[in-house]
Amino acid sequence: MKTHAQCGIILENKEGKILLQLRDNKKTIEYPHCWGTFGGAIEDGETPLQAVIREIKEELDYDLKKPEHFGTFPFEKYSIFMFRKVDAQITIEQLNVREGQKGAFFSLEEIRTLPCAFNCKEIAEIYFKTFSSRKHAKNHQ
Repeated sequence: MKTHAQCGIILENKEGKILLQLRDNKKTIEYPHCWGTFGGAIEDGETPLQAVIREIKEELDYDLKKPEHFGTFPFEKYSIFMFRKVDAQITIEQLNVREGQKGAFFSLEEIRTLPCAFNCKEIAEIYFKTFSSRKHAKNHQ
């Protein structure tokens, strides 16, 4: 069981879908063969921002620029610092998934049907509730 603070990213594409990682199907890890966000442990001496930039470079070979912190979510004995980035140019083909089985972009409706790791569904629900309403409000001004 993890006890160290974690970080994660919600990377949103132009369709308004978010990137998730299909975790490895190994009995030695928590939530094998389930979907979750990309990210990982915050190392000693690192800020959550530094950690998410490092983790996303390691896991996706993606240079994360100016992610926005949108919430800290408690889970079991640690906190998950979640960041977001909207990249209208990003496609799955541009990413080099180096951790987990694969990555894919999903809508909230699709996420609700997936087997998810940790509190991924809760975070996705909050993300879409918070940021989809902003988009909707901007489109009707």
